[in-house]
Amino acid sequence: MTDTRTKIVDAATRTFAKYGARKTAMADIAEAAGVSRQTLYALFGNKDDLVAATITYIAEQNFNNVEEGLKACTSLEEELDVYFTKTIVSSFELIEGSEDPEDIMSGHSDAGRKAIEAVKAQHTKLVSRLLAPHKAQIEASGHTVNHLAHFCVTCARGFKYSARNKRDLNVLLNALKTSVLLAVNGSGKRRHVA
Repeated sequence: MTDTRTKIVDAATRTFAKYGARKTAMADIAEAAGVSRQTLYALFGNKDDLVAATITYIAEQNFNNVEEGLKACTSLEEELDVYFTKTIVSSFELIEGSEDPEDIMSGHSDAGRKAIEAVKAQHTKLVSRLLAPHKAQIEASGHTVNHLAHFCVTCARGFKYSARNKRDLNVLLNALKTSVLLAVNGSGKRRHVA
């Protein structure tokens, strides 16, 4: 991404997070990014394209943060904590003070909804990768790695939108983590990755 594109997407992220896409005009984003509207429209044909780019940009940052955090992990429990913190909790914090969180959560447009679905697929792929070393235990509990990953991602992303506050979100995520660990090893106790 070019510096100008990054500057625009970063400004759009902050503006959309605060006001929602519906209440944000392209002129607002141009002003926040310090670029002309002509430059903005040259790089992003319309607000829907910019919403989709913003969703993708946030996800890329979150996934990069997850990968960095995973380097220090020694157990699936720690890996799940990193995944939840760097994706679900950080996204919750981004929209927590928004004037229009429903608009943000819905993706605002078809382009935004497609971007959200693509990001969800990336989440499932990442969680599947974390669970893969435990395939035998997961299958012994009657699940598959992909189904358990899909369950985990669907629940976690839903919690992000339904939690009353950050404390409630963390309680829900801890319950989900315990459920996943039970499916992996039959207990909620820490199990180190070999």
